[in-house]
Amino acid sequence: MNNRRRALQSLVFGSLALGATTTTTAAQALDMDAFVNSQLDADTKNCDPRRDPKCKPEMSKDEAMCKYGQSGPARGEACKRVKEAGGSLAKPGSAGKSLGGAYAM
Repeated sequence: MNNRRRALQSLVFGSLALGATTTTTAAQALDMDAFVNSQLDADTKNCDPRRDPKCKPEMSKDEAMCKYGQSGPARGEACKRVKEAGGSLAKPGSAGKSLGGAYAM
């Protein structure tokens, strides 16, 4: 009889302890999610594109084609559309001269 009481007590107290632990963990997880979301919102609002390249606005398809596209009529048309929209065009030789690739030693 004594063993049955101890077994029942351990089951009851074990389930109560498990319930308390689960509730605390869930509450902490919710607080952590709220904290992380508030930090992400603050970072998005106070973003400085000069220090963080991730803050720069995304390019349109025409801007990307004009800046990184292969030479040809499609690139020329894209650059015209970017210029008409008021965008700035990067000069192709402004990054500096190449030393000749991997074979220039």
